[in-house]
Amino acid sequence: MRRRHPTPASTRGGKSAIIASKKNRRGVTRILVCSACHTRYQIDDRALTRPAGRTVRCANCGHSWLHLPPPPAPPLIRTIEPVSEPAIAAMPRPAITAPSPPRRRRSGLGWFVLLLLVAGAVAGAVVERDLVVALWPPAAQFYELVHLKIEPLGAGLDIANVGSTRNADGLIVEGDITNRMTVSRSVPHLRVALRDGSQKELTFKVIPSPRERLLPGETAHFVAAFLPASDAAVGVVVTFIAG
Repeated sequence: MRRRHPTPASTRGGKSAIIASKKNRRGVTRILVCSACHTRYQIDDRALTRPAGRTVRCANCGHSWLHLPPPPAPPLIRTIEPVSEPAIAAMPRPAITAPSPPRRRRSGLGWFVLLLLVAGAVAGAVVERDLVVALWPPAAQFYELVHLKIEPLGAGLDIANVGSTRNADGLIVEGDITNRMTVSRSVPHLRVALRDGSQKELTFKVIPSPRERLLPGETAHFVAAFLPASDAAVGVVVTFIAG
């Protein structure tokens, strides 16, 4: 270690002291002071920057010591302030309204169909007024107001060829229904009753008509079974009844 300007310098605790540092053409140099004889030395800073330190010896008095480099300065941390962006005002959107559907004009065909339905209902009530009255008796007053004659239930239909056959199981009643009119007629249900020798009714049974409608001159056959049947039953009466 080369001696530079041997001038005393004050130290504390007998340790070496760095008086000053300066920069020349060769780099940064430091002034190191011996803690024994206070001799000062100008040392290249690169020779003292070992992390574990370096043992140095005073050329004047021979005193040696371990020189530790100063702790590194803490890194400079820059604080970046957040930049607030200007708030963007939301522009209200115009309301979207669905266009109103075009109004449909009622065609004359719809009214025509409606009139046909009404006319059909009225015609049915007139033609089948006997069946209407049988199902709903108060309707008779309406027909009298409009001067429509109320025909009995099953008018124009004849019940014929009624007969009975007894077997081991009971009694079988059969017969025919014939349309005597020139128009088709609806056939009501049938009421089949068994009577004894004194014409007293013993029992009866309601059966559906074999056909809903009969054309002019058309005949339908019906069958009713009484299983079992009383031995006293000797007569049969068949009439129309509203179903």
